[in-house]
Amino acid sequence: MNLSELFMKIAKEMKNDHFFGIPGSGVPLDLMDSGKNIDLHFVNVAHESTAAIAAGTYGLIKDSAGLCLGVKGVGAANLAGGVANAYFERMPVVCVCETTPNYSYENEMVQHADHQGLMQSVTKSMVTLSKNKPADLIRGAFNTSIEGLSGPVLIDFPSDMGLIEAKDTKYKPIDKTIKSPSRYDSEIIETINLINNSKKPMILIGDGVRKDKAVTQVVNFSEKIGAGVLSTMKARGVFPENHERWVGVSTAYGEGNNSRPNILTSGSDLIILIGADQMMTHAPWPKGEINSVEIISGQELKTLSSDPKAICKGNIRDIVKMLMDSKEKAGWKPDEINQIYKDTNYRFLRPDNAIFTAQDVIEISKEMLPKDGLLFTETGAFIALLENTWKFDEPLKFFGTSGGRTMGLMIPSYIGGSLATNNQVPLMGIGADGSALMRLGEFETIKRANLKWPIVIINDAALGTMKYRQGFRGYKDYGLDLNMVDFAEVAKSCGLKGDTVSDPESYRKALINAFKSDTTTIIDARIDPKVYQDNFGGTIGD
Repeated sequence: MNLSELFMKIAKEMKNDHFFGIPGSGVPLDLMDSGKNIDLHFVNVAHESTAAIAAGTYGLIKDSAGLCLGVKGVGAANLAGGVANAYFERMPVVCVCETTPNYSYENEMVQHADHQGLMQSVTKSMVTLSKNKPADLIRGAFNTSIEGLSGPVLIDFPSDMGLIEAKDTKYKPIDKTIKSPSRYDSEIIETINLINNSKKPMILIGDGVRKDKAVTQVVNFSEKIGAGVLSTMKARGVFPENHERWVGVSTAYGEGNNSRPNILTSGSDLIILIGADQMMTHAPWPKGEINSVEIISGQELKTLSSDPKAICKGNIRDIVKMLMDSKEKAGWKPDEINQIYKDTNYRFLRPDNAIFTAQDVIEISKEMLPKDGLLFTETGAFIALLENTWKFDEPLKFFGTSGGRTMGLMIPSYIGGSLATNNQVPLMGIGADGSALMRLGEFETIKRANLKWPIVIINDAALGTMKYRQGFRGYKDYGLDLNMVDFAEVAKSCGLKGDTVSDPESYRKALINAFKSDTTTIIDARIDPKVYQDNFGGTIGD
């Protein structure tokens, strides 16, 4: 077999039935043809950055690493934006870029760029394929992307090597398992002592809990020690959010009484960080002000706690089982947690003076999306409403932005998620107008891929989050209003269905019809703009 065939054979082994990118002559065409022959189908997207995000979401859902493709030079530079998104969102994705042949690397100028220099800070690893055991390099790239903190890996594929003969070889992965401490090791004893001496412990859940299959153990642990529980943005649903001990989504360390996470944090005397990492929290835990403990599967998962009293490193499930030796206590009583909700619920109420609001979109969407459905979203003035009013009891049901806090994420993630589930699992995307404008070209991709689930665009003809922040800083309204784009008509021009709505009843009807359709419907939800923008501050605790 040739090297392109070997590459795609391994990608298929890694659960990939689709890969994403924009083609070019040479190696990209070789890879596309090799994939087609084994039912690994190429999805041509409108922009390379979409390819990396779609592939990352695809890999996350497939419990593997997705695959994206970029041509050399400008194509790789375009891909780098999506690679950065995948890095900040901890997405597992292998990015293969055609590169200049070795024999002319120092002299070539046309389409030549230092891909590794472009992507060094937003990848876990970078390799260049060679004739020396290429199968090991390829399998190693996929495994590196998946293991530990998931993230992008770059493979440079020299343009003169696509059709050379290549042999498959037996891959021997490096065992990177970290030995867990024993029940009698000092860090376990110290952690149990800290828990026993605390009166109101708090747990912050990260996605490492899911990856180490420790959900049941962490739930039991929280119940025994009476902990109030927060989840990071990446860990939505890892801890069941309808559980009586779950309080909210933590986006940063905060104190005071202006949000559920802040109230819980301020009232706690011990923070237990389980499976979290630096990318999942927005500000450092203050040194010396509150005791903290880290339970992590590897040192790369170190949190932003600058002075943890103990660090338990190893398999999270095994460690939490040992910590069940802690004394049982009331800790945060259920009625105290309920009071936190009562004290903050007013921030998320639907404004009385509005005709159509983001609250309407979320409440009706919650009702319409089936229980086993998936939700794809991104940053926007509505995101705090999602975090505080839509609960998830299983992981990998909510796909939003965490470390990136980024626009333009939902549509690529929706594409990857739809294809990863073979268009069979009900899902929907909820995004905002500014983000949608970044991805309009992908409407045609969605049509060509025969996707069918609804996408809702919350349209206030502005960058609403930034308009609020502009006013909050005392600045005059400037530069952040948009033209009112007719997203429904744009959708129709690409072969999709489109519907424009401006009240709750018409939105409900449009969404019901969209879920019945065999073609994606873009719902242009024209909410009351001033109410939407003014309401944002309250939802984040300003």
